[in-house]
Amino acid sequence: MKIKLLTVAYFLFLALVVYCADTRAHQHSLSFIRSIPGGDKVGHFLLMGGFAFVLNLGLSCRTLSFAGKSFLIGSLTALSLITIEEFSQRFIPYRTFDLLDLTADYLGVFLFSWLAVFVNNNRKTSTTVAE
Repeated sequence: MKIKLLTVAYFLFLALVVYCADTRAHQHSLSFIRSIPGGDKVGHFLLMGGFAFVLNLGLSCRTLSFAGKSFLIGSLTALSLITIEEFSQRFIPYRTFDLLDLTADYLGVFLFSWLAVFVNNNRKTSTTVAE
């Protein structure tokens, strides 16, 4: 139950960050990140990777099979939302679509999704051992 609450809180936090970026609210907070070389890309990597991590854990790393392959539902959801948000920037004043931002997002999702599977499997193993 705690991970589901964390997932919702994290999603709301990301929605707030996107809102602030889209409306230029709290630009001074975001300018600090931009002042660090590569900070924007690292931010994308960590924020979106973290989103995929908590989303996958919140869904207990459930998968969807397609064409003989399994895909994490949380990762597919995160990738879809991230892609829509990044492409929407083409239509929002003050924002610019950046393929490198999207690449950093995707790399974060892939790495942190793998980490979520690892954590989820260890959580199952430790629960089974404790019983």
